[in-house]
Amino acid sequence: MSRKNRNGQRQAKRPLNLKGIQMSMSIPTDAQVKTAHVSPKPGFVQSASEVKMLDAKCSYQFTRLPSTILESDTSYQRPIDMKRVQRIVDNFDRRLVNPLKVSLRDGHYYVFDGAHTLSVLKEVNKFDNFMVDCMLMHGLTYEDEAYLFALQRGESKEVATAARLKALMLSNDEAAADFRTRTELTGFKLAGNGHTSSKGCIGCVAKLWKIYEDSPELYSETLSMLMRLWHGEVWSLGANIIGGLAVFLGVYGSEINEARFMKLVGGADLLTLNRLKDSTARNKDFAYAYAILKLYNKIGGKAALSPYALYEHKH
Repeated sequence: MSRKNRNGQRQAKRPLNLKGIQMSMSIPTDAQVKTAHVSPKPGFVQSASEVKMLDAKCSYQFTRLPSTILESDTSYQRPIDMKRVQRIVDNFDRRLVNPLKVSLRDGHYYVFDGAHTLSVLKEVNKFDNFMVDCMLMHGLTYEDEAYLFALQRGESKEVATAARLKALMLSNDEAAADFRTRTELTGFKLAGNGHTSSKGCIGCVAKLWKIYEDSPELYSETLSMLMRLWHGEVWSLGANIIGGLAVFLGVYGSEINEARFMKLVGGADLLTLNRLKDSTARNKDFAYAYAILKLYNKIGGKAALSPYALYEHKH
């Protein structure tokens, strides 16, 4: 099953469905604009539309909220990219601004989709208090917010893989929990968002997630073999080395003689792999899979593997 279909199935399990919601909003009057510089009390809602139900527990309404009461829950959101904010500010056009998605939870107004937009608006408005168009949701839990943050698509920048996984794990997403469990069962840990690898701790989370989405079983096999080969040494935890090992195991599978594999490949180091890799390959995973194949076939014999099965992964 493709990653797209699996993602669709996971999303289908969630009770929330935001499709079909009309995002049009009324243009504020001059009187409303003037009130944007009045500091309201928390909980103040201006120009709200009627409340509509999404399901038995969650409802929403379109409204305008003061910028000073809007906040982000940084426990599941990625840090604000100020370079990206400045690029948007430099080319700012109010006609392109989408309403923020905000969750009213525990008396706080949490922006779970649109934190960068809010930062842009603060820059444009010189950090004065101003009114912001919002889609205000009632009844979301912390886990719901984290899950919806992780699924951001469309006009906004897709959430980076590490941040998306962090949010999915906090939301108790089934696939993300399985991904983490499979990782830890092999003796590895996942590096935190923005952190590099250390011994036994893998930083290339995007590569790991891609392998997992393609095949959870191959993912477990790859990390298990990686640990047995090189014992979690930092040099072995590069994205392309892990990807190359996954390609090799995925292509040859049961044809691999495990004792031969451990003896001939386990003794290699980074210099050896770099020397033997196919430097002409655009697909870097293939380049390292090719190096592993050359090591495996070093002594020839009947157990040697045919390279032709690997060539379809070269580009």
